Amino acid sequence: MPEGAFRVSPNKDDARDIVFQRADTDGQVPAVQIQLRDAIEQTLLVLRTMFRDTDPRFAEYYRPLLSLAQAGLVGDGASPEISLQALATLRAEITAREAGRIKNQYMKSLLWRAGLLAIALFAVAVVLHAVNPQAVAVSNFFALLGGSMLGVWVSFGARKTTLRFEELHVLEEDRLEPFIRLVFAGLLTVIIGLLFGLKAVVVTIGAVTTDRIMTEWPVALLIGMLSGFSEQALSSTVAKHASTLFSAGK
Repeated sequence: MPEGAFRVSPNKDDARDIVFQRADTDGQVPAVQIQLRDAIEQTLLVLRTMFRDTDPRFAEYYRPLLSLAQAGLVGDGASPEISLQALATLRAEITAREAGRIKNQYMKSLLWRAGLLAIALFAVAVVLHAVNPQAVAVSNFFALLGGSMLGVWVSFGARKTTLRFEELHVLEEDRLEPFIRLVFAGLLTVIIGLLFGLKAVVVTIGAVTTDRIMTEWPVALLIGMLSGFSEQALSSTVAKHASTLFSAGK
């Protein structure tokens, strides 16, 4: 059984940290021990991001994490392979216990913002149509935007059906906050709406053509919701059409 190449202990200056120091051993550190150390540090980073300093749940996961780090990296009886298996089990337990709470918490936060924005945008659309029935295009654009807000929320729920351990502390790879995500998706939806409304791009879906967003609010609402639902792909779609338009003008 290989000798542990590290001394592992709690950080005296930070109760939420683990200190890894090279032990007084000769030769190179076994690759499996380096793998274990890196995996423990990554796990600890996720836990520190998930839980605030005063959250008692952090200690519930910190203690077994420290124990398996010492078992796999310290002393003559170090068993890094067994510790890696134990770490995988611990991660699975954390994911099973925390993933639902984290996902629901984020969805509530996103829904609260998306719902308020959608209600405000739909209200503006209704008022504009009531005050000036001729301003259908402008009214429909607000309906388009309102639909995109709801689409963004549905998109997250559909894409993130389950969470991996690595996603517990960062739900979205682009790291956008909910409000920023909604604003960003809304602006991209405006660009898509202008492309469709001005017939720069015309897409036919069954009996529906995208240029009808200027005259029919159900079409505007549908296109808005689909745009929000596809918000992950909107950037590349807008960039593609922008490149096509500018290339055609040369």
